Amino acid sequence: MYERCSVCGWRFEREPGYWTGAVALNLVVTELLIAIVIVPLATWLALTQQPITLLIVIGLPLPFILPFLFFRHAKSFWMSIDFRIHPVDPEERR
Repeated sequence: MYERCSVCGWRFEREPGYWTGAVALNLVVTELLIAIVIVPLATWLALTQQPITLLIVIGLPLPFILPFLFFRHAKSFWMSIDFRIHPVDPEERR
């Protein structure tokens, strides 16, 4: 990742621990997506008395794959939240 934005000069990592919010956001969104997929699937499998093989095949890799797929988006979303709360000061530009 670049250190600064090439257009406005905004420093992406503004302070130590800056990405902690992005990690937390990534965790929350990943858990919500897993719950949205797994709970209805588990309910359907229980009501129809199907084997849980489908639940294992779909549910087991999700917690490992989704955080990697969503992390860049979480960082972008976190930067947009921070940019709204703390706009770029003139001294932060190049």
